[in-house]
Amino acid sequence: MKNRTLLEKIRAFFGRKDKTGRSSSPLTQKFSNTKSYKSSHSGSGTRKKSFLEKWRTKRGERLQQKSIFPMGRNTDTLNRAPFKAFLLIGVILTGAYLFVTGPLQSFYGNLQTFRIHEIEISGCVMTTPAALRKFADISYEMNMLTIDPSAIQKRLEKHPWVAGATLRRIWPDRINIVINEHRPNALIVQEGKDGFEYFDRKGNVFATVIPGQEIDYPVITGLDEFDTKAERRKLLDAATSFLSLAARNNPNLPAQNISEIHFSSDGELILYLVEHPFPIYFGKGEIKRKYFQLRKVLEVLYRKKKGISMIDKVAYIRMDYQKNKVLVANNQAG
Repeated sequence: MKNRTLLEKIRAFFGRKDKTGRSSSPLTQKFSNTKSYKSSHSGSGTRKKSFLEKWRTKRGERLQQKSIFPMGRNTDTLNRAPFKAFLLIGVILTGAYLFVTGPLQSFYGNLQTFRIHEIEISGCVMTTPAALRKFADISYEMNMLTIDPSAIQKRLEKHPWVAGATLRRIWPDRINIVINEHRPNALIVQEGKDGFEYFDRKGNVFATVIPGQEIDYPVITGLDEFDTKAERRKLLDAATSFLSLAARNNPNLPAQNISEIHFSSDGELILYLVEHPFPIYFGKGEIKRKYFQLRKVLEVLYRKKKGISMIDKVAYIRMDYQKNKVLVANNQAG
């Protein structure tokens, strides 16, 4: 045994291990400590996990724990998340609105950039843009951000001739105002009033006639005999109905040929024409039927016999003489 061959000694040197299981061979230790030589190649040893692998492992464990307890406090928190988000958005928007309408609006309101440079007012016939600007206190010193369109419209509609007004802002420095004026249909004479008043097509008394304004309209009289607004309203409705029919401008009874609509003390309507001063008694009610009857009567009366119109001899006409009958009285007998 002592006389071993050299080959046996070499084999014994490389194959010997200590009792603790560690390789006693320097060559073996060198190979096991080399980084390029993985322990997995030899089927033994333990490899350290990388940082990414550790993070994935922990993340998987957390997800597994959440899936084990799907109900409870965590679920309630998830269900409340959309509501909290909407609530947060609402608070932000409300704050932004208050900021814009408050200090921010005041700040920009003083900038020259948003000052009004052009005021366009259309629809004026009896009024003028300059007069309306002054009446409604509209000036070029106003600011596009600080003006109140509804307040301006209300001020304009207080003008006697303005039936309605609309205002539109055209950014950055222009406002457009469209006026709807009352359209006169007749004049009204009442005691206690200084002169005539205009009466529109909707039956409203809206403005006092001033010198220089148009007065070539039919005149409504006799309202002073009635004390209550309801009685006067009823008479004005009758006058409005007749004038709306006359606005059709039939050649025998045009609106231009109506001089006066008078109401007697008992509320009967009496009509006077421009060219002929005799009264035409309409009575009460049935304005439309009597209007068309009167047109036919006038058509006959305007005819000439021997160069003379029969209407020149008329003393008065009674539209309420009998049911569906008209009485035409002449100045001369026979």
